[in-house]
Amino acid sequence: MLVAMNVPVTLQPYVNQLSQSYGASTAQTALPGTDEGLFSDVLQAQLAGGQRVIAAEEIIADLDGSPEWKYSQGSTASGAGHSAEASIAAGGRASLPASALLEKIERTAQTYGVDNALVREVVRAESNFNPSAVSQAGAKGLMQLMDQTARAMNVRNVYNPDENLAGGTKYLKSLLDRYDGNVKVALAAYNAGPGRVSRLGIDSDEELEEKYSQLPQETQRYVEKIMNRLQADRTS
Repeated sequence: MLVAMNVPVTLQPYVNQLSQSYGASTAQTALPGTDEGLFSDVLQAQLAGGQRVIAAEEIIADLDGSPEWKYSQGSTASGAGHSAEASIAAGGRASLPASALLEKIERTAQTYGVDNALVREVVRAESNFNPSAVSQAGAKGLMQLMDQTARAMNVRNVYNPDENLAGGTKYLKSLLDRYDGNVKVALAAYNAGPGRVSRLGIDSDEELEEKYSQLPQETQRYVEKIMNRLQADRTS
């Protein structure tokens, strides 16, 4: 179940969605024992921070302090998934099995020499694996490419998972090369733009840590979320 901008916040749709995915009893235990207001607060904070696509389970993970919410736990960007084999709508054109999408991510990451887990978590943070995702700013597809970036990366159809992944991964690789493999800086540049990062004089992860507070809060959360999930992935 996903929440779009300007949608009134109510807990019931999430209860219904979780009941369908996990069963009624599991859904009740999955939702923290808090009132609807706390759930709403987390949701509104994510919307205010520029989060483009939000899954009910991800909010629940935030509420119970679990940074390692997994795609295979059942939520997809289309909100229709019940397992890792769920189908994902690809721009309304066809449905793509989740396993096939994860394979595409791995194959594309290998092609461009980027860590597979890093590409996967960027896709999760950008679109929550939804090939049809569009932000209010006009970023599109799995890796939320702006039109100018898509053109620069020779992406003709941003809603095509293969093209979007190739363009986004190629762009991420260029940022990793530009910042000498400093992953946090590359992520900050991917989110906020390399111009903003350069204007702050940030070239390394150490300099990013020193000037962290000067970055937009959305970018701070973006970098932290991805790095926390990569760390959890490595230690799990």
